[in-house]
Amino acid sequence: MIRAARLAIPIVLLIVPTMRASEYAPDSACASCHAAKFASYQGVGMAQSMRRPRADVLIEDFRNAKFFHAPSQNYFEMAWTDGKLLFRRYQLDGGGQRINEIEQRVDWIVGSGHRSRVYFYRVPSGEMYQLPVAWYTQEKKWGMAPGYDRADNDGITRQVRRECLFCHNAYPAEVKEGSDAHWNAQIFPAELPEGTGCQRCHGPGARHVDVASRGGSVESVRAAIVNPVRLAPALRDSVCFQCHLLPSVSMIGVRRFERGDYSFRPGQLLSDYILHVDIDEAARPREQRFEINHHAYRLRQSLCYIKGGITCINCHDPHQPLAKDPRLARVTTICLGCHARHEPKAQDVAADDCVRCHMPRRRTQDVVRVVMTDHRIQRRPLPGDLLAPIPEHDPDIRSVAFLDRDAAPAGALGDTYRAVTLLRAMPRNTDAADQLSKNFGATTSPVPRFDLIAAQLQQRQFQPALETLAALDHTIPSDTLLRDWRGIAEVGLGKTNDGIADMRAAAAAAPGQPEYQFNLATVLHRSGRDEEALPLLTRSVTLRPNFVAAWIMRAETLSALKRPTEAIVDAQRALAVDPRQTKAYLLLARLLTESGKQSEAQRWLRHGARVAAKPSEIESVLR
Repeated sequence: MIRAARLAIPIVLLIVPTMRASEYAPDSACASCHAAKFASYQGVGMAQSMRRPRADVLIEDFRNAKFFHAPSQNYFEMAWTDGKLLFRRYQLDGGGQRINEIEQRVDWIVGSGHRSRVYFYRVPSGEMYQLPVAWYTQEKKWGMAPGYDRADNDGITRQVRRECLFCHNAYPAEVKEGSDAHWNAQIFPAELPEGTGCQRCHGPGARHVDVASRGGSVESVRAAIVNPVRLAPALRDSVCFQCHLLPSVSMIGVRRFERGDYSFRPGQLLSDYILHVDIDEAARPREQRFEINHHAYRLRQSLCYIKGGITCINCHDPHQPLAKDPRLARVTTICLGCHARHEPKAQDVAADDCVRCHMPRRRTQDVVRVVMTDHRIQRRPLPGDLLAPIPEHDPDIRSVAFLDRDAAPAGALGDTYRAVTLLRAMPRNTDAADQLSKNFGATTSPVPRFDLIAAQLQQRQFQPALETLAALDHTIPSDTLLRDWRGIAEVGLGKTNDGIADMRAAAAAAPGQPEYQFNLATVLHRSGRDEEALPLLTRSVTLRPNFVAAWIMRAETLSALKRPTEAIVDAQRALAVDPRQTKAYLLLARLLTESGKQSEAQRWLRHGARVAAKPSEIESVLR
């Protein structure tokens, strides 16, 4: 019987079109009329937030680009060689020889580098993945990327989602209508913009450029583009908050069900696009929580914002780098605009004393090697050493609530959104799944029903999943995903032939989706139909070379087909991708032993006993 947790779940969901490339102009077109602003903006972190590796954008120290991570027993190297940025990772066996070695070319540098940078690579399927290392500019050192400083980190298999790149880049030019729906495949075109350009803050600019180039009146030219300064306060702040408001990285609010990932436009209310949630965390009250993307979250807690209307652009010119920002240089004047009237002594402060005491620099709690300005303007400085090192931790979330309750839906619809928020972070949460199933009547959108089916399959609730599928089936224009899901549920209930038929139809309809190929191959392999399974597994690992489960199953399939040499290579490849795979060590040792290579089998088992996720299973074989 198939275990649902082993099966990958992609989704194809068609939604109202949300992205038209024709509405956008090349950012370079802005330079023809706004040359000075365009030039200065290139030095702003937002413009440098995602780049191709090139010699002119590198700030890292490659002379000291090697380090050892003791919890995972991994050695890491980064190298700039022949115009390519390369990532390498390996371990050492008991004899000091390299083992589980892998090299990966870096396709994208993400982050301005003002404080840190991380690194992405793209696979043939179009999916993007993060590498486990980061450059920390303030320390001028390499280290583990945020969330990776642990033995059981994601390695090179952490998938990048559109929600991640939403704030690190401009919208891609090649976006098919409806392809940015949440449950659609996380696919990115080979060519992407480099950095967050002009139109993320000013809206689509093609019409503006057209009107200006035809000599339109000043009024018509201005009317064809969004200037955030002229917007009402809530709409103006939404422009900045689209990227700089994230209450909790561990529990991200969901976009409105009818909205695609790339559908936000300046001039819209952010709450009409996304429903941010806030968390209560054990031993860390909200007023003490401080994360790297808490600029707006903390500012909104300030009386200066609540009562005085101080907002982002009072102190920051978004077209200027921080070091050259004239508004930031005279920030004390902004403070004195209110406080000099009520507190005469405030006029005597030095140029930077307001910020130094009332907006102190602190170590962020999610990216623990970075120090940033706390944008919560406080009457008294916080106690303790705010720069002291802190360890990474897994948050203990006690409750989740909408950040802006007045703008969030109430009643059953609100309960639906809260349940979806929980299930996307914790798909095995049965209470959230029950809550979601009880509130379907609150919306006709298929999106939360997809969330429920995904959760039901993860929870091995196969019969309820089939019932939800049956109710949803007639409402979706494309049934490729539903057929694959139905096949998973059918196999889970012992209806193997029916499941194979549905999975085969899905795999044929979407040959570029590695999950569909893998799901079908899983059932065929476990049914003894290895000749049919092998080409599907080969396609899976070709589309996604870091697909660990597919490498292991391909090794099992090759072994069953009496092709041990190839099976050994695949098992080693699985371990190169993820050295913690207990099953791969056991399989590899068996294959080596059967091939008469007992000493080599012992080498792999001894190493697995040190680094695998379940060392006791390997130790029992060694004994």
